[in-house]
Amino acid sequence: MVNKALRIAVVLASLLFPVLAQAKTLVVTGRLSSEVTVTQMITFGVDQKLSELTYRFPLPARVGVPSISQRMIDHRLSFDPEPESVTDETDSYGNSYKVVVWKQLPSDARATIVFTADIDAVLDPLSAKSRFPLRGIPEDAALYLKPSKLVQSTDPEIAAKAAELTAGATSESAAVDAILNFVADQIRYETPPKSYDALFGLRTGTGNCQNFAHLSCALLRASGIPARVAVGLTLKDKWKIPLDDRGSSLVQGMGEGLHAWVEIYYPGLGWLPYDPQQSKQFTSTRHIKYAHGPEAAGIGTSWRSSPVLPRYSALISSSFSKDVVDLTLKGSGSDPRGYITSNEMIAAAPEVIPVPPPVTTHEPVPVPQPEPVPEPKKIVKKPEPIPEPPRHVVKPRRPSGPPPLKPDRNGMVVFGNTRFPANLSFYTNSGDRGEASLERETAEYVTSTGVYAQAFVLDRPLRIEKVSLAMKKFGGDGTVYLDIVADDGGKPGLVNGVRSKPVYLENVRKTPGYGWLDFTVPEDSDPFPPGKYWMVLRRSGEAIMNWYYTPGKPYGGPDDTRSTVRGWQWEDVLTYDFVFKVAGRVVRR
Repeated sequence: MVNKALRIAVVLASLLFPVLAQAKTLVVTGRLSSEVTVTQMITFGVDQKLSELTYRFPLPARVGVPSISQRMIDHRLSFDPEPESVTDETDSYGNSYKVVVWKQLPSDARATIVFTADIDAVLDPLSAKSRFPLRGIPEDAALYLKPSKLVQSTDPEIAAKAAELTAGATSESAAVDAILNFVADQIRYETPPKSYDALFGLRTGTGNCQNFAHLSCALLRASGIPARVAVGLTLKDKWKIPLDDRGSSLVQGMGEGLHAWVEIYYPGLGWLPYDPQQSKQFTSTRHIKYAHGPEAAGIGTSWRSSPVLPRYSALISSSFSKDVVDLTLKGSGSDPRGYITSNEMIAAAPEVIPVPPPVTTHEPVPVPQPEPVPEPKKIVKKPEPIPEPPRHVVKPRRPSGPPPLKPDRNGMVVFGNTRFPANLSFYTNSGDRGEASLERETAEYVTSTGVYAQAFVLDRPLRIEKVSLAMKKFGGDGTVYLDIVADDGGKPGLVNGVRSKPVYLENVRKTPGYGWLDFTVPEDSDPFPPGKYWMVLRRSGEAIMNWYYTPGKPYGGPDDTRSTVRGWQWEDVLTYDFVFKVAGRVVRR
């Protein structure tokens, strides 16, 4: 029950601590070094005999730039049934593929792909001597200045936004930072989006990893900076960045599955990888690059078949034989809104234009004669032209923090981070061609060793009736329930709050995807006064459940999702927001 002590705690918290913490770019030094074996089990479900099925997939790339290196140690393939042929292919961008062909296929076909990759990220300071605007771009890099179907870099809206963002930049790295920070703030992660192109991301402020990558590339190319899209695989294993000497860490994670990011050309450094959702100038050892190109379409996994297309499914597992995470925090910046990690970039100094020395002479200086004053002309004022209405008004940058609560006529409010896909589709079919989609299941196994919490803010007194979480049940027994507690210095408080009614696992239905699981607050609970609160997921027994999250910070502040494995210390800051909604009635005064 929310009691007087809780009210006092909320008031003190609001006075002593800001409701939303300041977001930061974390500048780190050190290294990440991993050797990981990845197993992919691919199944083509055949319901009707196929005369031919051609399966084309990229191989892990060789990468060697100052911040990241990647090499494939071994690669093993097996198929059931045996295919007609397995050949190698290299595309016009230098990417390597395997092409597998089955003929007269009466039933399901399976492929098992196993490879081991060695990946190193050395996060030493980098020195970029390139000034902005760039000059003298080599021909092979200039290829990635051209627009494409999904990267509309010559569109007037894209060009205008790029000019606005880079105004005043004197170095390439400053221009890149301005663009990447904007993209990180502009797009709220939603999957699957209605379109994957750059303009859709700019206009709607929504999209998945492809929209992040395509909008970044469009703005960079419009600014004269070569940029290309990289596609590959991200692994579910987290990595941590120390935030202080008390054991607090920022936890970075992407979810396991296909992913897109960007590579930006720097003269003297090469193609540096950037992930607008996580890092600048490098990618982690949880990113495995497959291929690159002008856009994400056409460079990933695809297949063709006749007379119909089969169903596609992929299971991915990974095992690290070496995993070194040795990072030190050097400093921070204030953009973008959510956390992003970077190694130090030493930018080029602004170009100094020399001023010629004054001319000295012993000859007499001529006295300038006044110019004749012309007769004034009659001014005929022409009517101002009526400007054409813009094709679209780009949404302004999203303000930090959740929107204010808006009750309906009955005083009822429902709010939260509410969007999630009930079911994810991991492939798309069009005509005789199918393609693996760049989608990932982003969820935490929240009934394991850790305890997870998500914050929310009330701007008025509210009698909370129900809190719902986007969850999926896998099995087990016992119960799950929520503690709703007041904030205590940016973390869940130890005492004072309310506990929801328990939800028994035997009453939770198993579904293919995620759905709302409702936690009811006892009817006799007092109203919650304005302030910041945390929902903490608790359990009894052996419940096995996942809680869906949205990459980035679409709802709360950068520190408003936390976990702990050490009691109530809440030492880990998570870089995403869990999916939840709160329903309650405004208390009338």
